[in-house]
Amino acid sequence: MNRREFTTSLAAVFAAPALPLAARTPAIAAPAVPPGAYAWAQLIAQAQNKCSPDMLAKMLHLKPEVAQILFKDLVVDGVLQMPGRTGIAKAANPFDTTGFKNSATQKLKTKAKDALERVLSPEEQGDEAAPLVNPDQPGLGCIQTQSEDETHASPDQSPKEITERR
Repeated sequence: MNRREFTTSLAAVFAAPALPLAARTPAIAAPAVPPGAYAWAQLIAQAQNKCSPDMLAKMLHLKPEVAQILFKDLVVDGVLQMPGRTGIAKAANPFDTTGFKNSATQKLKTKAKDALERVLSPEEQGDEAAPLVNPDQPGLGCIQTQSEDETHASPDQSPKEITERR
């Protein structure tokens, strides 16, 4: 033993009576919660929208005492609401199981409803929409194509004859 260790141990012997009794006795350790158990418990509670200590013990393979501590921590942190008479607590912010957020679903519903109303009520749009067929030219411009055909050269015409017609 060297001089430093000796002086340290001698100082500890004289300082020990000055410490209170509670500091000298080791505290009884509470059951330790595994490192990732809180995150998994939070995920399970939000996905299932309910949680109980028994459920946590079964799904996370914990001892009942550890599951009870973990459950109380989830309630204190606001992940779970207060448990009911059965001991089952609901999640404060459960996951949406439909895959859509409520606001996005409402927007989609209103868009679909508006589009359906527009399709099903053509009499309102009849005044605004232009007719598909022009009543003055029922041939849809077919008369103009005949005059254009004459200006182009046919296999038996020479280009000089076409320019002379114009």
